Amino acid sequence: MKHALRIGLLAVLLLFNRQALSQDLTFLSALEDVPLMEGLQEATQDTVNFDTPSGRIVESYAVGNVTKQSVLSYYKGSLPALGWKQIAMGTFMREGEYLKISVSTQDSNVTVHFALSPKRGN
Repeated sequence: MKHALRIGLLAVLLLFNRQALSQDLTFLSALEDVPLMEGLQEATQDTVNFDTPSGRIVESYAVGNVTKQSVLSYYKGSLPALGWKQIAMGTFMREGEYLKISVSTQDSNVTVHFALSPKRGN
């Protein structure tokens, strides 16, 4: 009986935790499976999005007053939970797609460039 109660309690906690996480996360509009780090704002006017016979190609940008290191750390920590595997600094792969995250700084502002492309050879 105690075991069933613990499992039930764990299930309820996981449900509330998942709801809290989904409410707190904002995702890029063109990359609905890539979260937007707090402190960044998406530059939707610069988004490029189209499909090719080998897969989708998306370029998206976000800007904010954050550090380059905090951006790289955030995506290194958050993307694996969404199925992305880091294959190099700022480069991730999932289901035949590559996601490259580049960060440039100017004064105290950071611009983050997200580039999604199909894996070559698909």
